[in-house]
Amino acid sequence: MSETQFEYRGKRYSRHSGGDEDVRLLTDDAPTREAFPDAIEMNDDPQDQWVELPWRVISARYTQEVTGTWHGVPVTVGERIKRGLRRGMVRVWYAGTTPDEALAAGLDGNQNDGWSTLVQPSEVDDVHVESTRHAMGSP
Repeated sequence: MSETQFEYRGKRYSRHSGGDEDVRLLTDDAPTREAFPDAIEMNDDPQDQWVELPWRVISARYTQEVTGTWHGVPVTVGERIKRGLRRGMVRVWYAGTTPDEALAAGLDGNQNDGWSTLVQPSEVDDVHVESTRHAMGSP
């Protein structure tokens, strides 16, 4: 999915939330003090596992853009749904320029807000992932 990731101790983590002084990162497993010695706070709820770290310990920021096609139209893959009945689905956004094409493909929306829909990740074809590393200066 298209997202911002941060590197901590040589591993990338997706951004959960953050502020001026710190950032919360999503973790695959329950965070521990051994894995995150710089942690300010940790949440081990299996539905929403994260660790809060000060910005000063983050070594890099990555922007990741995932693109592909859905029903024959170009899309950008957005966030993955983490809870509820649609858990595991992803939101795809129309990446073309013709409104009629977006509507014909089955996307909902308008020219101001864009066109999108929720789909299973396996429905997206021709997936391309582009990741760019940015040195940490300021968050």
